[in-house]
Amino acid sequence: MAFRIYTKTGDQGKTSLIGGIKVSKADLRIESYGTVDELNSYIGLCKDLLQDNAGIRILQEIQDRLFTMGSALACGPDKITKVAIPDLHESDVKLLEKEIDRMELKLEPLKTFILPGGHQPYRTCI
Repeated sequence: MAFRIYTKTGDQGKTSLIGGIKVSKADLRIESYGTVDELNSYIGLCKDLLQDNAGIRILQEIQDRLFTMGSALACGPDKITKVAIPDLHESDVKLLEKEIDRMELKLEPLKTFILPGGHQPYRTCI
């Protein structure tokens, strides 16, 4: 039998975190991991449009870290789960800083806001 995506029981505006704790669907934690999921999806689109292997690799690394972040946000505050939830480390932050620095070397100093446009991957990913 296929798994259903609905229960027919209603949810009274609540959802479960990993570990079983029920919280409001308006909880900041739910909003946060939804935003992280949305960013991850957008990065996936950007990655699919790029042809630069180094860019694709770093976006894949970023997606991996976003999954880790989403898992942490979806977990109850006590982090008691049946499966191991990975942690983010200082090395993850250093990786992002290094890549930001590398990318900034290719850019002229910004003097105004940037309006999206131009090449499809860049227009889509800004």
